[in-house]
Amino acid sequence: MNWEDQIRILADRAQADSPPRIDVSPDVLRILASGQADPLTMGERLWIWLAAGASAVAVPAAAVAVSVYNAGSGPLREVMNSIAWAI
Repeated sequence: MNWEDQIRILADRAQADSPPRIDVSPDVLRILASGQADPLTMGERLWIWLAAGASAVAVPAAAVAVSVYNAGSGPLREVMNSIAWAI
């Protein structure tokens, strides 16, 4: 039996297998109907503050990176233009 036959047999088994039946819609509808979300846990609050801090640091860092790139790209552009002209 070659590998193609083995794969074909495995594919036939996979197609014959049925997925487990999981119905979460009653729980979702109950949460939506209550109109209130579950209170945040301490771990979730920690992740929210961590994300807020990371965002507060990332925005100024991106502004500095763009400024540095713009300041440094002028001389690099001149070098590339002179190389392109020489070729």
